[in-house]
Amino acid sequence: MQRSGAGARRPHVVLLSLTSVDGRLDGFPADLGLYYELAGAVPHEAVLTGSGTMVAAAAADGVDLAAQDPEPPSAVEPDPAAEPDARPVLVLVDSGGRVTRFAWLRAVPYWRDVLVLCSSATPAVHRDRLRRHRVPHLVVGEDRVDLAAALGLLAGRYAVRAVRVDAGGGLAGALVRAGLVDELRLVVAPYLAGDATDRPLRLVDRIGTDAARPLRLEAVERLRAGHTLLRYVVPEA
Repeated sequence: MQRSGAGARRPHVVLLSLTSVDGRLDGFPADLGLYYELAGAVPHEAVLTGSGTMVAAAAADGVDLAAQDPEPPSAVEPDPAAEPDARPVLVLVDSGGRVTRFAWLRAVPYWRDVLVLCSSATPAVHRDRLRRHRVPHLVVGEDRVDLAAALGLLAGRYAVRAVRVDAGGGLAGALVRAGLVDELRLVVAPYLAGDATDRPLRLVDRIGTDAARPLRLEAVERLRAGHTLLRYVVPEA
């Protein structure tokens, strides 16, 4: 399914998040196995994430972003007889060039490759790094990534029909403010996180209006170990 957004066709966008009962993304024991089981059940050809999420992932995996990947070997021509890779592509929003290493990301088995979204403000040294390491990338937007334009390119150039968002509140909020989220799937863990961390991570930051945004509840599903899946549709404005 594709939707119209910002004057162009774009993929269907699903925001999937694992939260505490009080809407925090951290500060509680996260059942990541359950989360990724549910993520695999969401039809999608691309996973959209932000630089903050990947910087945190690098730290958790012991990847030093201050170091450099070795220069890549010569490009290998794809085998025309090979079966098409059905895994999604990881689409990374990184206007600031914060994620500087890609070998570890490409080694993750959940996606087939990485596509980086830059803007005209992305440092030239970073764009040169992407070229040297043959990391596919798009320049969309002036001082920051134009998310609507990027989604349009994913639909038109890469035939992406559906996107799963795996991101923190910053990118989630930017997508909501731009009217680019069609569905929310919330995995609610049976915990109150409260102030368990110094800077709690919220599900969505700054939705762009002082009034509450209405959602339409589509389904409620009881999961294992006290978890609940809530599915909401975001009505078109």
